[in-house]
Amino acid sequence: MITRFDVYIEDYVVFIDVYFSLPYHRFKDDKVLKLHFIGVTEYEFYWNNTFTFYTVERYKFFKSEKGFYLSTDPYDEAETTLEEDRDIIFCREVEGYFI
Repeated sequence: MITRFDVYIEDYVVFIDVYFSLPYHRFKDDKVLKLHFIGVTEYEFYWNNTFTFYTVERYKFFKSEKGFYLSTDPYDEAETTLEEDRDIIFCREVEGYFI
């Protein structure tokens, strides 16, 4: 489940931090995963109050010709970027941390 998005700019570079709650993670002390997206070139998120915030049932995450790609609401699970994919991030680099 996504618990938080941070979108910010430093020195003309866009960053997005996405925090995932991991209640069933095998390491009981590390229950939050932070993905740090560096050099974001495109992003799109949508939410309204008729949906639960923000359960991830499926996702796509791979490196494409445009950089790293994440969709937390993909149309399908193929390693291709599709117009029908939702909640997307394109970026140059990604780092991940357990916090």
